[in-house]
Amino acid sequence: MSDAFKQRGKALEDQFFQKETDKLLKKLKATFEQEVTAEGLKAATGITNPELLERLIGLQVRGETMAAFWLTPLIEVAWADGKIDLRERALILDAARQTGIDKSSPAHDLLEESLHKHPTEERRKVWRAYAKDLASRLDANERRITREDLLKRTRAVAEVSGGILGMGKVSANEQKVLDAIAECFPD
Repeated sequence: MSDAFKQRGKALEDQFFQKETDKLLKKLKATFEQEVTAEGLKAATGITNPELLERLIGLQVRGETMAAFWLTPLIEVAWADGKIDLRERALILDAARQTGIDKSSPAHDLLEESLHKHPTEERRKVWRAYAKDLASRLDANERRITREDLLKRTRAVAEVSGGILGMGKVSANEQKVLDAIAECFPD
């Protein structure tokens, strides 16, 4: 019996230390990811402004959620009339899928949260600062392509629920969002 007790004691001790090791690894990983995040965002976006990077981090925009953050204008235009309807939501989720956002990813979680909460002025300011910073590093043709692509996707969301039978009309508030996007990527 003494061997059985020793084996049981050893198993409990191993289990205890494994739990402690897991806790330390999680803590270390969280610290490492936080340090890497600024560098990751810098590498992914080319943004070098430390204040803007910190603001992005504060909004929980990590390298893996940058794709969802790029969909912010689509969400802005959907919320322009004060609510998101099912067609707008479906179009945004389709855009996310096309962008490569997996349903089980943190990026998708951020997107879902944005579909349920009206965008904040802080998120708008950060996105516009990000877009303007990005535009400053693009040549005229790249800015035009980026602007046209973003406006096309955003306009599709604006048009899906307006006008006759829910198609075609862009409201004044939606147009303001479209104009703000265009301003971020001038010729």
